[in-house]
Amino acid sequence: MFKSELSAMIPRILHFTWKTTDLPREMADYYGKWQALHPGWDIRLWTDESMRAFVADAYPDFLAIYDSYPKMIQRADAFRCLVLGKLGGIYADLDVEPFAAMTPLLEQEAFMGIEPLEHVFPDRIHQGVPFLLTNAFMGSVPDHRLWRLIIASLPGLVGQETFYATGPSMITAMVLRLPAAERPVLLLPEVWSPLLSNGRGTRSDAQARSLVAGLGTVLGAAEAGRLVSHKWMTTWVPWHMRANQWVELLQIPTTIKWCWRRQRHSALAAVTIPDPIAPYVEQSPLPLTQHPRVHVAVRLGQAPLSAALAQALAALDYPLEKLSLQFFADADAPEMAGIAASLTSAGFAQPITMAQQAGVAGLNAMLAARPAEADYLLLVDGQVSAVPPDALRRLLEARRPVVAASCVDSAGHNADAALFRYRHGGSFKVLYKDGGAKGVLGGDPAHRVYLTEQKVFTVLPLDGVGESFVLIHRDVLDAGVVFAETPYKLHPGSEGFGIMARDRGFEVAGLPQLEVVRAG
Repeated sequence: MFKSELSAMIPRILHFTWKTTDLPREMADYYGKWQALHPGWDIRLWTDESMRAFVADAYPDFLAIYDSYPKMIQRADAFRCLVLGKLGGIYADLDVEPFAAMTPLLEQEAFMGIEPLEHVFPDRIHQGVPFLLTNAFMGSVPDHRLWRLIIASLPGLVGQETFYATGPSMITAMVLRLPAAERPVLLLPEVWSPLLSNGRGTRSDAQARSLVAGLGTVLGAAEAGRLVSHKWMTTWVPWHMRANQWVELLQIPTTIKWCWRRQRHSALAAVTIPDPIAPYVEQSPLPLTQHPRVHVAVRLGQAPLSAALAQALAALDYPLEKLSLQFFADADAPEMAGIAASLTSAGFAQPITMAQQAGVAGLNAMLAARPAEADYLLLVDGQVSAVPPDALRRLLEARRPVVAASCVDSAGHNADAALFRYRHGGSFKVLYKDGGAKGVLGGDPAHRVYLTEQKVFTVLPLDGVGESFVLIHRDVLDAGVVFAETPYKLHPGSEGFGIMARDRGFEVAGLPQLEVVRAG
């Protein structure tokens, strides 16, 4: 039951990392226990200096990326993937205390721990992946597919926040991109982290097992024993931000303050921003097996069709007989004749240029003009200037009733402020801080996360869908979901559209790795 069906075994190598060979006393004690429990094993303590030398020798093409990381924790994170990919073995943080030899784990092709669910805060739940895999305790055979995938992907994640560039969120996303049969064995917290960051015992193992049961093989203490205990020293976190047993006590005045605010602003407290309908655990979409009919609605506003967008639309890799196309211009556009001429010169003879109202009412007019035979409507902003040819296929492969591409400017920054997810969930506290008590949200980016910030994931939930490049299933429109002409739960336009859709049972998603470029 415990033994992997694969014949390859993890080599008897233990990897640890620290700044130098001079370890803090508690870490030195744990390191001594590792040595005592593993006689005859190859035990390696890598320092900042020897880690870089290893990368230079084993991965010379990666050295520039390694050196470019602004934080040492990012280099240490990347190193543990690089060294396991090259040599295999078991990696453990130095604040992991061993209780027994790791010999039983050698029978696996790869393994890693699941963090205690008590560490999964509302931001992870609202993100659609309500669990976290650790990079503090893991092991594998050399050249495991997971490390090949990670090493190939790391250069594209430079500049992301540490968790998503090199840390546990990156690890989690990459595991979910593997087929279930190729994923590492997952160890419940009782096996590797029975204590929480505040020193209390975890009680979430049964829930964790249920949550990840469909991801692959899961081992608890009954199958694997209680092997180690992670002590969560979090030496890379500033000392005043580290969890400890006094945090809850110190937070009592703050808790009372927010309880008082909820009572004073009961109407705002009643506003709920729904979490994703189902977890986003499949991060490798399957290819299309059929091609539904898609109506492409392009909002030109007051400007002619650009040559760049015309070329991008013509290059979409999708059966022409399954596409219909329509362009919309504002009723007060000063150069309506010029807009029509731009369509003709681009070779679009059939689409009809329709005058419409500006603003949100105009967007809803575009929704209403969808042909009855169309299965989907693809809303495209006329300022979009670059679209990958496979963009429509990738939106459809996401298999969500509402799905948007990431919209960026020429520098790769988010270019649609209404295309977002609440960073810590749409709680009362978030809405209050963003001005909700005054009846108008400020749209503060501090409370929002954009698709450009979490590129390691293939698909993630959204709250606001934007209006740049959005695919909408006809069932959503038939259910009366519209762009909010008056704020819906304090959210106007396309922000309200996404929240309204999920309230009515339709999932709303975005593709961080599918980018369209918007000019201006």
